[in-house]
Amino acid sequence: MALQGFKIDDMEFVKEYGLDPALAYTPAINDELLRIMYNKNVKGLIDAGVKEGKAKADSGRARAKIKQDIQKLLA
Repeated sequence: MALQGFKIDDMEFVKEYGLDPALAYTPAINDELLRIMYNKNVKGLIDAGVKEGKAKADSGRARAKIKQDIQKLLA
């Protein structure tokens, strides 16, 4: 988000999601946040009545797109 101009610090994510502080300011924080968001998306879709397989597939596609966007911003 910081790469997109948002005023946010990695330590805010560390605190909000209970992440290991060693992840802050490293590319690894992105992977951990993607994992967390994927799991939340899967659960949210399943809770909304989407079958598990579709929920995982849709969430996986979203995660891949966001990861691609992050890689472009870091390039």
